[in-house]
Amino acid sequence: KKEDGLIDWNRPASAIHNRLRGFQPWPGAYTSFRGQQLTIIRATPSDGSAPTASLREEKRRLFAGCGADSRLEILELQLAGKKRVAADAFLNGLKLAPDERLGETN
Repeated sequence: KKEDGLIDWNRPASAIHNRLRGFQPWPGAYTSFRGQQLTIIRATPSDGSAPTASLREEKRRLFAGCGADSRLEILELQLAGKKRVAADAFLNGLKLAPDERLGETN
């Protein structure tokens, strides 16, 4: 079902990564960001940690905090109504605040 693609950021990064790969091309893996749907196309588990459901930029790379003190590097994504882009291109058109959250509707 479409609802199965909704990302639960409380899961470990490896579990989110596996669901993301399993749900391509349908139903896809998505969350909300600034009140819009954000589809994660490609990502990979990464070393380090970040607060759960946070979105951070580090050295022109994009990371999402996951459960079990893990994080996911987002490689390719698509904001609702926009083209799919690489994470660095997404960051070019966006200024992230230090406390950006995923999965919340504003």
